[in-house]
Amino acid sequence: MCSTGGPMADIDLKKLKTKRYRCLDCGNDFKGLGRKVICPSCQSDNVECKE
Repeated sequence: MCSTGGPMADIDLKKLKTKRYRCLDCGNDFKGLGRKVICPSCQSDNVECKE
């Protein structure tokens, strides 16, 4: 068996600081995290932060 990286971290997703975003292409409202946020519906990176 082959593996890469270390053991999986036990992350509590509810404690992560997510922001609300709106996709300017399809109008989807969603929560995102990170520097390069992509709409989960249409995969566009044309999004704006609502906070």
